[in-house]
Amino acid sequence: MIDEARDERPIQEFLARHPYVLSPLLPPGRKMWAFDRPRFGAEFIPDFLLATETSSGVQWRLIELESPTKQILTQAGTPTAALTQALSQVRDWRGWIRANVAYAQGELRLANLDAECSAFVVIGRRGSIPDRHTRRYAELSRGGTEIMTYDRLLDAAARWTRMETGDG
Repeated sequence: MIDEARDERPIQEFLARHPYVLSPLLPPGRKMWAFDRPRFGAEFIPDFLLATETSSGVQWRLIELESPTKQILTQAGTPTAALTQALSQVRDWRGWIRANVAYAQGELRLANLDAECSAFVVIGRRGSIPDRHTRRYAELSRGGTEIMTYDRLLDAAARWTRMETGDG
């Protein structure tokens, strides 16, 4: 499906039906909750908000999906407009959470959610990153936001599945 997707919509729909594929993005816990396109006020809608309960409480992850056809880096090795825009969305979500944390935790019942929770931007494919820019790509993940390709998400889901079924 990822090979055939022109944008993120069919992937979003698949993940909404099969949220366990996103499990590797959470710390190990007892149970996972996946909120498909939750609303942060009237302005912001992340693709997914994930949660798991661990011994230290509920842990949250913000997920932004971009198209698997989008490039991550330009030929010069700088972030593309698509990646820059996705990172801006994550900053906007965090700003909303920071300004509305009591509302999010109380009215929206998102216990322990705070603006410093981790975030993932899933964009592009591994093969679109030129070898000369692999270090640059690795340096993109910072400030609690991790950039990953769809290939890396699939690899993580396959490892998680093997662990869960005892095949790995």
